[in-house]
Amino acid sequence: LTADEVYVLCDDNPCLHVFSHAGERLRSLLSNGYQMQVTNPRFFCLDAAENIIISDFSAHRIQIFSKEGNFIQTIGEEGQQPGMLCLPKGIALMEQLSLVVVSQNKNSLQIFSCQ
Repeated sequence: LTADEVYVLCDDNPCLHVFSHAGERLRSLLSNGYQMQVTNPRFFCLDAAENIIISDFSAHRIQIFSKEGNFIQTIGEEGQQPGMLCLPKGIALMEQLSLVVVSQNKNSLQIFSCQ
């Protein structure tokens, strides 16, 4: 996370806005014109390379995009088995490049590798 930027996620109209500390909008992601197809974002975090990791609640997946909004990877799919997600809510990135995901309906915590 750069000290120069502030990220704001809007979940009602999927968009991730990036502002300077002075309040100037630098760019908007998840909106028209970007490849980021996220239906119902809930939480996000940034990894060391400033890739954007978003929990896509109603799509039952985690999506990873570059800082510029280019798609990198999808983690998970809908289901109850290990590695599957059901309404992923909270996410956090651990130092060892592991992503911790909390699923609402499974009442579970899963750890995924992000390498």
